Amino acid sequence: MIRATGSLPVNVRFLIEGEEESGGEHIEAFVASGDPRLRADAAIICDTEMFAPELPTICVGLRGIIYGELHVQGAAQDLHSGVYGGAAPNPIMAIAEILTALKDRDGRIHIPGFLDRVTPPDAREVEAWSSLPFNEEDYREKEMKVPALTGEPGFSVFDRTWARPTCEVHGIRGGFTGEGAKTVIPARAVAKLSFRLVPDQRPDEAVAQIASAIADATPKGVTAEWKTLHAGAPSSVDPNNVYVEKAADAMTEIFGNKTVYIRSGGSIPIAGVFKDHLGIPSVMMGFGLPDDNLHSPNEKLFLPNFHRGIDAVVRYLQLLGSDAA
Repeated sequence: MIRATGSLPVNVRFLIEGEEESGGEHIEAFVASGDPRLRADAAIICDTEMFAPELPTICVGLRGIIYGELHVQGAAQDLHSGVYGGAAPNPIMAIAEILTALKDRDGRIHIPGFLDRVTPPDAREVEAWSSLPFNEEDYREKEMKVPALTGEPGFSVFDRTWARPTCEVHGIRGGFTGEGAKTVIPARAVAKLSFRLVPDQRPDEAVAQIASAIADATPKGVTAEWKTLHAGAPSSVDPNNVYVEKAADAMTEIFGNKTVYIRSGGSIPIAGVFKDHLGIPSVMMGFGLPDDNLHSPNEKLFLPNFHRGIDAVVRYLQLLGSDAA
């Protein structure tokens, strides 16, 4: 824009960091510091996706996250399963028991107090979701590629992925996992878990609830400890905010279809940090697509969306500048 016009229609500041996938503690501390260089009216974050190809999308809600490890200790060292099997506690079995106490096979979370603050979406938002072009069978077969969808009974797919908290297991290690046989009862095991949070859940309170539920579910013969690696609060933005409205106008112009509003099941903790410490909205105008294979092999970005995304941000700044003038 500067090369084309000689100036920018509004002031733009860039805040760049590289720790988003490992907690982002340093940028959160920097934003909380009150540094005057952070003064702004709004933040633009292009880390969300379009609901469908050619359908410009603004994300107005993000789930929060708690990510951590469950450490379970049994004997002081691995034990021979023939000599001690039947009497020795097994930390991997203990982890399985704890996990199934936290969430049942139907996807219901059974952590005492964990769901008490959950605020359901209002009727207008649910109505807007119902108008989105969505086929549940296509979503299952073509996007997720699974035999069946799972989750809490009585809630829609959008509820389960955008507006309900989750408990997911990302990995379990312990014992012998190499080729061949080794009949050991492991001395220790670790599970990596995350919990997505929704309005109005509070990370600190949820961590205490998780730790308490783990302690209550720990079987005899082992000790269990929850270690939080990072956490972030859920966040939302008013779709009627002028900075969001102008972004929607810009995306409609560039993509040729009316912009829709959605939530995201993922977490961008910095959006909540901006809101809490700077008092500004995060305008989440993203250009990814549902089939981009996020966090999977062959992750991609559709190049036409990359180029139209540039055009949309340019047009957004122009619209903001024309209002300021």
